[in-house]
Amino acid sequence: MELFLVEALDRLGKKHRKLLQVDTERDIFPILEYSGLTPIKIKKVPKFFRLFDIKRFLYRIRKQEIIEVLENLHLIVKSGIPVINGLRDLAEDTDNPALKEVLTDISFKVQAGYTLSKAFESYQQIFSPVVVSLIKIGEETGSLDKTLKDASEHLRRIEDIKAKTKQALIYPTFAFISVFGALIFWLVYVLPKIIDAFKDFNVELPATTVFIMYMSHYTRKYFIFILIFVILGVVLVKILRSRSEKFRYETDRLFLKMPVFGIILTNFNYAFFAEYIRLMIVSGVPLYQALNIMESATKNMVFKRAISNTRKKIEQGKFFSESLKEENVFSPLIIRMISIGEQSGHLDEQLKYISDYYYDKVDYLSQNIAKMIEPIIIGIVGGFMLIIMLGLIGPIYDLITQVSKL
Repeated sequence: MELFLVEALDRLGKKHRKLLQVDTERDIFPILEYSGLTPIKIKKVPKFFRLFDIKRFLYRIRKQEIIEVLENLHLIVKSGIPVINGLRDLAEDTDNPALKEVLTDISFKVQAGYTLSKAFESYQQIFSPVVVSLIKIGEETGSLDKTLKDASEHLRRIEDIKAKTKQALIYPTFAFISVFGALIFWLVYVLPKIIDAFKDFNVELPATTVFIMYMSHYTRKYFIFILIFVILGVVLVKILRSRSEKFRYETDRLFLKMPVFGIILTNFNYAFFAEYIRLMIVSGVPLYQALNIMESATKNMVFKRAISNTRKKIEQGKFFSESLKEENVFSPLIIRMISIGEQSGHLDEQLKYISDYYYDKVDYLSQNIAKMIEPIIIGIVGGFMLIIMLGLIGPIYDLITQVSKL
């Protein structure tokens, strides 16, 4: 689809500017006609600004609002109210200007002759490709109310999994930052004062203490440079991840191997994968197409590449479970359950079991993450304090000995 900037006049002669995403320029005219607008100028928007415009909507529309729209559309279709009227009512009732503009544009497109799925396709970055596919299936099978309900429940489930994952990641992130901050505080403010006391009394310093002195000295001297280096490093990593697929793959692989964080991210992706594929299969989407949609929805490059390779192997005639096993990304449980589902003809039920299992696992991790990382934090702090104590006990003993001789 192309994006056009349109200047038009309403019936009162007031000028309006609208951004319309349509297949061709001629599709603009029926939309404007139903809007009661007369076009003055139509200009095609470059792709760069098109992406910017989509991001503008993405940042202003919350997932919860999208879920409510789909649930309300489900009720509208089920009750027999015309979709156009329902979309306009939803647009009028919403307090979010961005969502109002999206729903209004969709309603105009439907009135101009677009199917509902085609109208939603203009905003699939907001509603997700899965939702658009479900709406299309509902239109083709005559079960639009059901697929809209499935779409809202799917998004709610995915958002719940994401929320649990974020909740699980908050505590370890905060804990490691706090420990790192405490270590820096010791090196910059506490240790220099103690070490200065040793120097004043001319105490002979062991190698451990000398090492701590140098570490404290360089931390104080180059603290600003270290901080700038860390910030620039984070920025550089983000830039490389956005521009290099290979670098993004390697960093995603590293994230999955990290202690604690990796476990949470892996279980989230397992639950995310099973939930997406299950919904697609239940809705009647062929497995090959479901994997294609899943590939575009997955953010982690390790799983994205594994799904892409699996799809290609299925195209060559291999079984789903066999293709997944060859990727060495998915757990034996997933492969075993999918294999049973293929043999029994109940793949959707097995995927539901997998999704529930890993969803519960993410939920468990979010509730018990403190107990998991406690040994790691104790080990880090204990190791640091051991070095400090070994470096300080010897000089303190020598200092006490010298004072007692006076």
